[in-house]
This record gives sequence, C-alpha cells and structure tokens, in this order.
Amino acid sequence: MPPASIAKPLVSKNIPLLLRRSLAQSRSSFTIGRSDIFVTHNNSNAWLYSNDHDSGTIAPRAVINAMKNIWKFHVFTAELPYEKDQIVTLFLRERFERVDSFIMSLGQMSTLPPSKLSTYLRGKLVNEKTYTKNDLNTEGLKLYFIYIPKALLSVILDMLRALKTINFTCDIFFAQHFLAAFVAIILKKTGFLHCQKIIFWMFDFFPVPPEFPRGLYYRGMDAIHGFIRKHLDEIWYATPRLLECDKERFGPLPKSVQVRLTHGCFFRRIPTPKPPTPPPLRLAFLGSIRRNNAIYETIDTVRNCIDHGMDVELHIIGSGPEEIRVKEYVKRYALSHAITFYGFEDRGEKISKILSKCHLGLALYSADPYGPNWYLTSGKFRRYISQYLPVITTSVPYFAKYIHDYHAGLIVDNDSDEIRRTLLPIYNNPSLLNNMRSGVDKLYDMYKADTILEKAFRDMLSAKR
Repeated sequence: MPPASIAKPLVSKNIPLLLRRSLAQSRSSFTIGRSDIFVTHNNSNAWLYSNDHDSGTIAPRAVINAMKNIWKFHVFTAELPYEKDQIVTLFLRERFERVDSFIMSLGQMSTLPPSKLSTYLRGKLVNEKTYTKNDLNTEGLKLYFIYIPKALLSVILDMLRALKTINFTCDIFFAQHFLAAFVAIILKKTGFLHCQKIIFWMFDFFPVPPEFPRGLYYRGMDAIHGFIRKHLDEIWYATPRLLECDKERFGPLPKSVQVRLTHGCFFRRIPTPKPPTPPPLRLAFLGSIRRNNAIYETIDTVRNCIDHGMDVELHIIGSGPEEIRVKEYVKRYALSHAITFYGFEDRGEKISKILSKCHLGLALYSADPYGPNWYLTSGKFRRYISQYLPVITTSVPYFAKYIHDYHAGLIVDNDSDEIRRTLLPIYNNPSLLNNMRSGVDKLYDMYKADTILEKAFRDMLSAKR
C-alpha cells in the first residue's frame, strides 16, 4: 500500500479498461525508471499510485509514460530500413526532446524504400521529407561497381540534405550504421557538424571474403570501420563477441572512446494469440533471402520432414537477391503447398501476426568463416524471442549461448536429418513447447530493449554531465 500521506488516486474509470483488467492480476508494486508504482485493489477496481523519487508526484498508470523523464537533448540518428518498430529509434523518440530519424535507402532486400527524414518533438511526428529511392536488385560486377557506389553516394548526399534542415547541429549523433558514423566524423572534423557526442551502435561485423569483387567492397568497409572507431566518442557493441573481434581485428580502442554493451535489445512484444496445437507444425523463417542465410537448409529441412510423413509448414518473411531462385527451388521439389512467401515486411504488427501462426523460429546458420552471424544478435533472433517463438538454431551465432542457457529452444547441427529428428518429439508431444516458451519469456525479460537502453543512456548522460 502507498503511504497514507499521499493524495487520493484518480478514480479507476480514468484508467483505460484493458489496463484495469491487467492490473487486477498485477503484483502490488513495481518500478519504472525512478518511480515506485503501487497497485491496490478494491473489489474489481485497481488503483494506481506513483511515487516518483525525483519529484514526489503521483499519477495513474495511464500517464506513467508522461512521468518518464524526457531528456532535453536533440538527437540525430540514421539507420537501415528493415523495421518500422526498430526499438532503438522508438526509444529515442519517446525519451528525447527532439529526434531527427534518417532512414537510409540501403539494405539486402529486393525493393528498397527511399531515404527519409522524420522529425519528432517529444515523441510526436511533426515533419517528414522523402529523398532518393535506390535500386540494388542486381548482381556481380554491375552491383559492386555501379549500383552500390551510386546508392552510397545518393545516401550521403541525402544525409547532408537532412542535416542541413537542422543546420548541422544536434546534441547527439547516434549512428546505427557505419556509413552514418563515417559521415558524422568527417563533418565534425571539418567544422560543419556541431554536436557533443557521436555514438556508433555496432551490431554487425564483416570479415573480408576472398572472392572478387565482393572482397574489394568489404575491404572498403573494413577501412572505414578502422578509421571511425578511433574518432568516435562512444561505441556500443551488441554482443561481447563483437567487442572481442573488433579489438582483435583493429587493436585496442583509444582511451577517449567509451565502450558500452547492449545485450539482446529485444523488440517490444506485440500481443498475439497462440498458434493452434500441431499438426501441422508451423516453422518460421525471417530475414534476407540470400544463400549464406541458410534459406536452402531451411527448405531442405521442411522437405525432409514431409518426406518422412510429418505435416510441416514453413512461413518465409523477407526478400533478397536469392528470392527468385529460392521460389524455383520450392517448385522443383513440389513444396509450394507447404511453404508460404510473404515478401519483405517492415511492420512489426504484420510480422507478429504471421509469427503468431508458427510454433518455432528457424535460424540454421552455416559455418561460413566470412559470415557476420558468428558475432551478432540478428534481427530474426530478436524478433522470434520478442514474439514468444522458441528458436531452432545452430551453434554458429553468438546468440545460441542464450538459447542454450535459458532453454529457449534447441541447438542443432545444420543437417536436415538431425533437425527432423530434433523436431519429431515436439511434433509428437506439442506440450514440450510450453517449457521452451517459458525459457523464451525469461530470456526476453532479462534483455528486453527498454531495460538495456534505459541503463545505457542513463549511464551515458550521467557521464556526460
């Protein structure tokens, strides 16, 4: 119970209905940021009090978001266009006074959206401006010597146009891509960009492959990364393995560069109904459709299961350079009845609706020595866990450690026979999914993005002051 000295709560009718229902089963107190939230019950009514440690104010849950401190800083951020509910950008928009979010027209998908600048004041969208739409839907020399350079140049020019709208001035430049960090550093060193901090959120690592011309392109990325890491104010790593590999490849960071870790950073959960009990056993594949993303291994697993009498479906969300050939592969083996393609999707609500049909998420990464999956927490992992899906994965990605430790799925070799044998007990006894879902929930609660980012930004801003 809250102390007797505090003011009376607002009447329960002022608390949204869905919230009142959830509160009826909630624990008596919890904490958001620096606020203790007290819940008391009177028959069917749930009452909320908040005793904020900083201001001593009291408020119902309906306005708890308004109680969170809005950090009075201006942030410019740049990112790839993979998710509209990209959690870092959502967090920035909600917690900072002003956020200018620049979406770069780059990425591994069949159709790219245009670059776009969106301006938010205290979380409210106040302006949008659309720029160039790039096309990377080709291969070989044409891709690496014409399409990619043209796209990179147009993104840089559009980013400069976006920065011009804010007079090249902000408090924090938060780069979610190496190109954005590179542009920010060059502009600041030449006196054009005025900002207090440049932060690079590093969630990818690309060893240089031997083949030409891909290797040449990656050497360019490698050189840029070697430069920017020396001139940042802060670098935030998505996994400890990224930090280790970065140090091994480029050496120690300068003492002036602050390092932070952002484990997991799961998306915000979107409530969905549970899928019907198998059979059919529905599997999900989410991500870019390219050869080194285990798309063929995933399809072979489904084919193997069907050949052995199992009723299995595969739901594929994504697009990419291998999409046409993958669809031909599915037709060649007469699997169209069991495999559904949804194409590229960047809306979290739509992705969650598709995943709600599924029982397991597949992340069957192969041991490609030049693949990035050894080092990162991929978007598919973060989305699967966020949407209640246990994960079937290989030991390749760093995140396999979390799946094992929390019993949030199963670790397998990338072999369709072994994967089928692993799936068979679940197929025959679907109640096994409940234990894995419990592990998924524990893992999500430990590393959900709002918790991780709150700590990282509070630490950063405290050090800044």
